[in-house]
Amino acid sequence: MLPGMQDIGRKCQEKRKAKRWTQAKAALHSGVHRTVISQIENGLYSGSLKVLTLYLNTLELKLSVQSAGIPQLDELEELFNDD
Repeated sequence: MLPGMQDIGRKCQEKRKAKRWTQAKAALHSGVHRTVISQIENGLYSGSLKVLTLYLNTLELKLSVQSAGIPQLDELEELFNDD
């Protein structure tokens, strides 16, 4: 299981259910096979980014990238504030 995929899957499932779609209906709207949608929503997907993005777009979600574990300059300044 890839890190972060469970969070992505959970968000996808929430959004799909908010639209009152079954996985089968989401598959019709997205062109992504229902078993792949199940893998995504269960955090087990390890296929292409293109397919994941296609499903996310259908749900009106987008994928963003963040650095993991590396503090930003403003965070360091807060940690080492000399005041």
